[in-house]
Amino acid sequence: MKSAILEDMVENFSWHQDQLALHTLTLSDLFHEPSLDQHLTRLTTEFGSPTRAHAASMTAKRIGYIAALMIYARNKHAVLIHPKVCTFVTIAKESTNTSWTPVYSFPLETAEPRQSTVEWITQELYAQTVVPIVELLAKERGISRVVLFENIFIYIKWIFISKLQDNITFQQLIESSALEFGVKKLHPIALYESGRSTLRKTCCLYYQTHDAVKACKTCPR
Repeated sequence: MKSAILEDMVENFSWHQDQLALHTLTLSDLFHEPSLDQHLTRLTTEFGSPTRAHAASMTAKRIGYIAALMIYARNKHAVLIHPKVCTFVTIAKESTNTSWTPVYSFPLETAEPRQSTVEWITQELYAQTVVPIVELLAKERGISRVVLFENIFIYIKWIFISKLQDNITFQQLIESSALEFGVKKLHPIALYESGRSTLRKTCCLYYQTHDAVKACKTCPR
């Protein structure tokens, strides 16, 4: 069973499989301001981020991607997910001017879910993990929570609509209150949902990446 899950993750996602690592970073590391500061500094000195705001935004996009992988693994394969141990692995082939494109990893052990998908996403993934990290990233000048949450949202929508084809659960997330996600006003899902439109509401700053030809196709700029 585990081999089948691994094969699926390797085939369909940017999954870590025995690549030589330059360094690793867990979601738990991002809770600690010294580790987060070191990470953002690395992105501005080694990985093509011109500012710490840009580095914070790219970090939120990677968090969005690994959050999507967690949701997929949990829903598709009943993988037991502990978000804070999920790991970003920067591999040897990655160098400068990449805007930091790691591969991803977390344990692929299975267990019967004790919470519904909506409860797990709102309470454990967002309230206990994503929201606290976004609050720290938003301390950087030049980046806002609105941008950071949309960076994560685009991957949440992608995994539900394109990969899991589960519009019902996605709609339930939209209808859940902001408080259930651990925020008071800024709903991290409903604020950005616009049906069939793929155009973002905010710019993620990717266009500022060194050697970026232009803005993303879905950018509102």
